[in-house]
Amino acid sequence: LLRGKKEGFLLDILLKALENLPEYPLLLDTLAQGQSAAVTGIAQINRSHLIAALSNAVEKPMVVLCQDDLAARRLQEELQAFLGETAPILPSRELTLYDTAVVSRAWEQKRLNQLFSLANGQTGLQILTWEALSQRTIPPAILQKAAFTLEVGQEYPLEELLDKLTHAGYTRCGMVEGPGQFAVRGGIVDIYSPAADRPFRAEFFGDELDTMGYFDPDTQRRSDNVESVVVLPVGETQPRLHPQGIEGLCADLRKLISRQKRRKNVNEKLLKTLEADLEKYENGMSHPASDRYMALIYPEFATAVDFITGDAIW
Repeated sequence: LLRGKKEGFLLDILLKALENLPEYPLLLDTLAQGQSAAVTGIAQINRSHLIAALSNAVEKPMVVLCQDDLAARRLQEELQAFLGETAPILPSRELTLYDTAVVSRAWEQKRLNQLFSLANGQTGLQILTWEALSQRTIPPAILQKAAFTLEVGQEYPLEELLDKLTHAGYTRCGMVEGPGQFAVRGGIVDIYSPAADRPFRAEFFGDELDTMGYFDPDTQRRSDNVESVVVLPVGETQPRLHPQGIEGLCADLRKLISRQKRRKNVNEKLLKTLEADLEKYENGMSHPASDRYMALIYPEFATAVDFITGDAIW
């Protein structure tokens, strides 16, 4: 406890030291008026010092753009030393454009969690790279609509809940072990949402959600009880989130196939791929390479920029 107080005291001294520089109050005043400012001639650690002080002083969300992952991690470590807390780094991800048996969605799920927090004003200081910032993603309105909250005491017809999970990309299994899975045993539903680092167990009495709590996926033992949880989609590209649902995506693919067949020089390889993908969607099969059709699923172009509130300081 004494060590914690001492560290907090030292951090306060370091952050308040900037107040002795005439340029710092001027910078605060400029930002308070909603104007832009440029600070030049300072080293990396001084930039981190300044960003940490501003984050402490200004009651607005802050976004820090770094040139690459290495610079982002270095900044994160330095800010942690100044502030005593870890600012999240929005990760970039590799688009899945080729058929594959297994796809890791760990980076996607971290991105979704952070984007959702940004959109809801829950992130005070966000670090990201140009790559993470500029990648096409699910539009904010669609993510907000696809996400849902479960609350103890409310009623949720089981079939409707399971249908929501399926539409959000979840896979039903015998035992939940990783994000994006759910399991059902009588009136008990286990769900592992990307919004949390652990799965949770929801126990129903009829349609009423009676109790809910997180559990350890290794031991299956329940630990903390909670009153509400947020359930996010499993990945950024969800075919069922097409404006007209999966039927709308299938209709778009049929148009592409028809257009390709009318060409003078038919691209047989492309045609074969489109027809195989259409068959998967029509039969309700999982398709890991749905990133191919992100522009069809989400006609509105969106990036991480669209999730950052308008009053944020960059």
